[in-house]
Amino acid sequence: MSEPVEKKAAVEVECPCCGSRLRIDTVRGVLLEARKPESASRMASDLSEAQKLLAEESSRIDEKYQQIVAAEKGRSETMDKLFRNFMEKEKDEPAAKPVRDIDLD
Repeated sequence: MSEPVEKKAAVEVECPCCGSRLRIDTVRGVLLEARKPESASRMASDLSEAQKLLAEESSRIDEKYQQIVAAEKGRSETMDKLFRNFMEKEKDEPAAKPVRDIDLD
């Protein structure tokens, strides 16, 4: 049979946060051993995968930004052309008399 927890010299517990196995001396109240979970190597591969995904996402964002800049440049040229055409058209016509508030009564 197992001994009660009070009489054992050391207990082994698992950390709920990281999953490490801790062996603690109950008499002295010190940590005897700490074993990291086996998934530590998996975490490193996950980080490298995350880094790759981050690089891909960054390049995708940069491409999208370049497309937006090119579209805005084309839009600016189009608006300039429309403005010049409008100014040429209005140059030939006389200016219309502005409507004042007093004239509306």
